[in-house]
Amino acid sequence: MEIRETYLYTRQNNLDNGWESINLMVYVHRNFLSKHKEHKTDSFYVSDLQTCDAKLIAEGIRSHWYIENKLHYVKDVVMREDKECTANKDAAAKLALLRNIAFNILKNENKSIKHATEIFANYNVKELFKILHRT
Repeated sequence: MEIRETYLYTRQNNLDNGWESINLMVYVHRNFLSKHKEHKTDSFYVSDLQTCDAKLIAEGIRSHWYIENKLHYVKDVVMREDKECTANKDAAAKLALLRNIAFNILKNENKSIKHATEIFANYNVKELFKILHRT
């Protein structure tokens, strides 16, 4: 079970220069169970949105973390993109593009991340070509 509380604070006129675009300060308190332990977290955000709808802001934050957890986690942990040590920036960008293409192909094929990892880990080029040929 998870409890989230989102509080919005509107912009104060006494902010320093350079912060003029901030309209909201957001505070999110989370209380949840993970592995039978209780966790409490506090997160702070700033926004340029002009709204008093805490539910809208909470949904936006939740959507952001959904993307972060579903895509970036996969790219960083499963595909080990953060451990890529290609010194050449062009080569690194091309490798990232290839990972994105492979990820999207496998996602489109409804393959699990585990299956995709097995393909990547074994450099199973034949399997990738079979999938590419079908699309």
